[in-house]
Amino acid sequence: MKIKHPFKSFLGTDDNLRYFTLNGILFTIVTIFSRTYAPKFINRLGATSLHYSLFNSLPGLVAVLTTIPGILYIQNSKDTSKVMRRFFYISRFFPLLLVATPFLPVQFRGYAFVVLFSLMNLPESIGQTALQSWTGNIFHPQEIPVALSQKNKISQIFTIVFSILVGLILSIPSNANNNQVILIYQTLFIASVIFGIFEIRALQKIKEVQKAPIPRKLRLGSSIHTIFKHKEYVVFLVCSLLFHFAWQMGWPLFNLYQIEYLGADEKWLTLINVSNALAMVLSFNLWSYLIRQKGYKLTTAIVVLGMAVSPLLYALTNTLLMITIMNIFIGIFVSGTTVVILGSLLEAAQPDEVMLSIAVHQTLINITLFLSPFASELILRNWNIHFALYVTAGLRLFASLAFFLRWVFLEKLPDKKNLQSKSS
Repeated sequence: MKIKHPFKSFLGTDDNLRYFTLNGILFTIVTIFSRTYAPKFINRLGATSLHYSLFNSLPGLVAVLTTIPGILYIQNSKDTSKVMRRFFYISRFFPLLLVATPFLPVQFRGYAFVVLFSLMNLPESIGQTALQSWTGNIFHPQEIPVALSQKNKISQIFTIVFSILVGLILSIPSNANNNQVILIYQTLFIASVIFGIFEIRALQKIKEVQKAPIPRKLRLGSSIHTIFKHKEYVVFLVCSLLFHFAWQMGWPLFNLYQIEYLGADEKWLTLINVSNALAMVLSFNLWSYLIRQKGYKLTTAIVVLGMAVSPLLYALTNTLLMITIMNIFIGIFVSGTTVVILGSLLEAAQPDEVMLSIAVHQTLINITLFLSPFASELILRNWNIHFALYVTAGLRLFASLAFFLRWVFLEKLPDKKNLQSKSS
């Protein structure tokens, strides 16, 4: 009797799905080691609210300036997947520079970390945008929701495990012993480089099942004009920008509220991350099922409506325990967001302009990423964090309404007209 390999049994029997999922697992570990606890790290370097705003906004500015030129370079290359992996390699070695920031004079540490962290987003944004497009070449359209759901679900299991592990390691020294905790962070940055190499090696094992069209030399102006003539893509773009601006406004507010207002240390941040990730693991199948039953348009509207509740939950609590519990609810809708946004984008884009359509979308949401934290900072300076959270919730609710209208006008009403024409 042939014994099944446990690695294949756990990740599936299809080679592409297996390595796609493994890539997601390793990316998750890299993210936890080099990004998840970064807001607390800059806090230990002496961060202010301005550092938190810059930390969330500058990566977007870097991506705005580089994503479309980078994607055009990849699109015009002979081997797009090989060039994509090169960008990922550059990004994965960046944490070695972050290791050096605590050695700088105190007044420069926070700014240096924010700048280097933002520059890391240059190759990362290009690579991730290319990978989103490439997903359409390695799976058939009907397989994409299942592939994304499995990748995200299993990756979140590893998020729980490694978040607990990292949280325990960071809690070994006394919370007051700043230098020892910073040394652990530096070790984690170095470890992220090692895992990053294996992450890209897994990506290299994936084979294309739908061969991409032969790359043609793209002219930026004419190509962008072509994709903006596609109505469904433009409608999705407007709705997505509304949502991302409101979504990204909350990021610095959540970090600031947890760390500065409620005093969260690494242990509390671990508990919050784990409760969020656990809910994500348990809910991925729900969203995959809902997409199959109701389609991307309605499911996206429901997900964004759920995301509008998150800032309200933060504003209405004043304990870390309650925030940890509420992140179980929040995680359910975060998991939906990770599945529906990419799927909706691939559905809305024209087949022969997928990569550039994704690049334009990524560039525009990076503009909102750059602007939204400053909107949060402006509200904070003139009012308070609770009012900022209420505004964020209101904007997310407005984005949900936009997605519901998109579903009504692009799917519900056309279906109703088709039924009436058939009955007549």
